Amino acid sequence: MKSLWYAIKSEVVKLRHTPIFLLHIIVPLLGGLLFAMYFHLYSGQQSITQRLNLILQATSAFFPLAISIAVSLGINLEEEGHFQALFVGMESKSKLIIAKLILFLGIGAVAIVILFLPILFSVAVMDQELSISVLNTVLYSYVYLVLGNIVTYIIHFWLSLKSGLGASVITGVLESLIVILFSNLPLKLVISWEYIPWAWAVNMCRQEILQFNTQLSTLQPNIIFKVIIITFVLLLVFCIWFEKWEGRKNYEE
Repeated sequence: MKSLWYAIKSEVVKLRHTPIFLLHIIVPLLGGLLFAMYFHLYSGQQSITQRLNLILQATSAFFPLAISIAVSLGINLEEEGHFQALFVGMESKSKLIIAKLILFLGIGAVAIVILFLPILFSVAVMDQELSISVLNTVLYSYVYLVLGNIVTYIIHFWLSLKSGLGASVITGVLESLIVILFSNLPLKLVISWEYIPWAWAVNMCRQEILQFNTQLSTLQPNIIFKVIIITFVLLLVFCIWFEKWEGRKNYEE
């Protein structure tokens, strides 16, 4: 555990001189301000649930692309050194990649907080509709966005290591389009969506909005359990693959 902590600290030092931390502050802040303006301007034309639903769907659709870019930038740092830092210094290579994953998940979670704060401010000050049910909806949606995107991070770490920035970003664009597709399909038509990673965040948020309308806003334990199990299995597979990985050139030969 101590070695993992040191690995995370090392990753922080690596990223300190890159734009990754700054992007995770500026982009969500600008997005939050834009959403806050939308919340205020359309307060008389749309209900709070309609506005929240649009914001959560837009956020869910944007995240795969944002994750693909952020992860690719992080892996590019390792690529500049021909991935040598990933092969030395620890008894288990998996700890290094898990440290990277934890760090990116952490700054991603902070980015969502920065995104949501202007929205909550808009609801509380401009709309004067802030209530326990609104707070619960935003809090639960936050959990769904963070939890639902862990697999996306894992996929893009694998793609960035194996094929580079181009493959990761192109896949991120396709994933965002898939999320948009799911967000426009009625929930009843999306069969077994809880087994499709790109449907997790957006559909859990949509269900949360439906529960908000009936004043029965609660976490969704059955779906969360499935998400955690699938995420754990994919993380295990990724770690096994990474332990055997010997650098990208091996795949090019």
